[in-house]
Amino acid sequence: MIEFDSVSLALGSFRLRDVSLTIERGDYYFIVGPSGAGKTVLLEVIAGLHQPESGRVLLRGDEITALPPEKRGIALVYQDYSLFPNMRVIDNVAYGLRVQGTRKKEARAEVAPLLDRFGITHLADRYPGTLSGGEQQRVALARAVAVKPDILLLDEPLSALDPITQEKFIADLKRLHREDGLTIVQVSHSRREAHLLATRMAVIIGGSLVDEGKAGTVLNTPKSRDVAAFVGIENILDGTVTANEDGLATVDVDGLAFEAVTEAVLGEEVSLCIRADDVVITVGESHLSSARNTVVGTVISVVENGPIAEVKVDAGAPLTAVLTRRSVRDLALAPGTSVTLSVKATAIHVIRAFS
Repeated sequence: MIEFDSVSLALGSFRLRDVSLTIERGDYYFIVGPSGAGKTVLLEVIAGLHQPESGRVLLRGDEITALPPEKRGIALVYQDYSLFPNMRVIDNVAYGLRVQGTRKKEARAEVAPLLDRFGITHLADRYPGTLSGGEQQRVALARAVAVKPDILLLDEPLSALDPITQEKFIADLKRLHREDGLTIVQVSHSRREAHLLATRMAVIIGGSLVDEGKAGTVLNTPKSRDVAAFVGIENILDGTVTANEDGLATVDVDGLAFEAVTEAVLGEEVSLCIRADDVVITVGESHLSSARNTVVGTVISVVENGPIAEVKVDAGAPLTAVLTRRSVRDLALAPGTSVTLSVKATAIHVIRAFS
């Protein structure tokens, strides 16, 4: 539905470099990356606010590189909401319809069901300056949807919301995507949001597209070490392949031997990616396990975060496991505790080139 064909663009010292990607109809597509990576620039190129210096942008198979924003059938919601402070909520929501030529009374009547849908009917006669961040975000989203766009662009819509409001808004976005069949493109630096909402995603670092595909694939089997670090894989260990028999390799990491499924060859340098929730931890130095990888270490720290706890262990190489708070207490884990860590060979994702 949306296609970037080798798009490049310079804005001051920033440069978007030769980006090619495809967003299918009905995708909930995430563009993620660190601050300053170029995520919002990509969104604005889709909206028509920036024109590429080279390359093409296609929409529904037609080139729209030079097409003005108002002719694209796309709605954009910025993270600062961009509501009109001198307009009541109902008139903010109806603004797009008014621009299209709908009379004020008719526009207000048309958006009334939207106010109800987004739970803001009681705010209809309020001004934006009197609303909370979550209320303003709902108004901005309702205004975008009111013009019935084919594509909805969201620029970090959850970044300014408190955790409880974020949960409610995530539910709103899921429902909007499911019920309206909208193609949604969302910019975010939050891995959690991508886990909860994305069907497909792209990772942008330094103006370049470094990974792209189904959300689960990018999040769990990243193409590079940089991507693995950004998507939050807690354990990334660099090593050298010392043996490989029928696709099961032995990798030396600082004197520790790990077995992993990979076609990497003898002597090849690789990075091992292990999710913390794939690390099984038990107390003591003897443990029977079906996992091929078992190492002994000492707990360095235990950090609780809500119902879970992150346990860091020195096993000759740094490793992190995630447990429930109750498990931590049942095992009496604390700094200095001797533990055994186990990881299945199939739980290790191997990156075959450093980046």
